[in-house]
Amino acid sequence: MSNITVKSGDTVVINPKPSGYNRTTVAQQPAKNAIDIAGLKGGGDKNYIHLQNTPSSVWMITHNLNKRPSVTVVDSAEEIVYGEVEYNSDNQVTLTFAGAFSGKAYFN
Repeated sequence: MSNITVKSGDTVVINPKPSGYNRTTVAQQPAKNAIDIAGLKGGGDKNYIHLQNTPSSVWMITHNLNKRPSVTVVDSAEEIVYGEVEYNSDNQVTLTFAGAFSGKAYFN
């Protein structure tokens, strides 16, 4: 691959090799570092929010994200709570805490 020189205000159009993307990517240099990602397949990574309304010290959650996501848990006061995360599968986890409480689990 050779070096490319772009003059101020010029627009560079990049046609990526087929890799799952279905649109042309546009990058303007050097005044703006912007990439037009509208129309790319996927739309970002999957996530899930679990609401635990009934206080419990063990939360068994099916998130259906088909991966082993990072997990952040907060109580009803939005304070982070630490516990044990056991990945039962790529779609289910068991969260175990020292005491029972209600709150939310964020999966990314």
